[in-house]
Amino acid sequence: MPNVQIFVRDTTNNKNVPLEVDSSNKLSVSDATAQLSLSNINSTLGSTLTVSDSTAQSSLSSIDLALGGTLTTSNLAAEGSLANIESSVAGTLTVSDSTAQSHLNNIHTALSGTLTTSSGVSRTNGNLSVSASVTNGDVTSSVDANNFKNAIVMGNLGANGDITIQVSNDNTNWYEDGSSNFYSNFSTYDVSGRFECTARYWRVKYNISGTATIRYALVA
Repeated sequence: MPNVQIFVRDTTNNKNVPLEVDSSNKLSVSDATAQLSLSNINSTLGSTLTVSDSTAQSSLSSIDLALGGTLTTSNLAAEGSLANIESSVAGTLTVSDSTAQSHLNNIHTALSGTLTTSSGVSRTNGNLSVSASVTNGDVTSSVDANNFKNAIVMGNLGANGDITIQVSNDNTNWYEDGSSNFYSNFSTYDVSGRFECTARYWRVKYNISGTATIRYALVA
């Protein structure tokens, strides 16, 4: 390690006094006052170094790493910068603030338990017509889909034909949903179709005359 020239203030003679750090990492001074000050520092470093000035704390962080000792601070900013030291020594973090302790206790309790989340699926279903005689242009009763996002209609039209979904915001003024027109199977006459419940209310319009059964299901 190369020699480093460091100066300390001689308050008696009002001048700077040089310190030498040789390859053995020992400090060499000739001024009695400086020697006394360094003696006090040496005694302090034998136990715990406590500082409150943020600038001094920042400078001492390197000393702490080299000494492998314990650096105790009372300045919050310095404590933040010394977080890495705390982690490296794998010590115990102690706080005296009651609010911080309360938060940490809650975290400790949560981490020692089991975190469980659940999200159930809300569903409902019903019948709009069961073996009912219908005429082309008839409509079913309306369905309130206020708490649901998606719907499906299913059933049998008794013949080849189709149904159309009508939608409404107020359950009074109705409009045909051009993207929700569902045709029956050519041979079985079964019909089904899915659509989004963008409007609050919807109903089925029959585009066929005959005997029809239409059921529905809603999912949130």
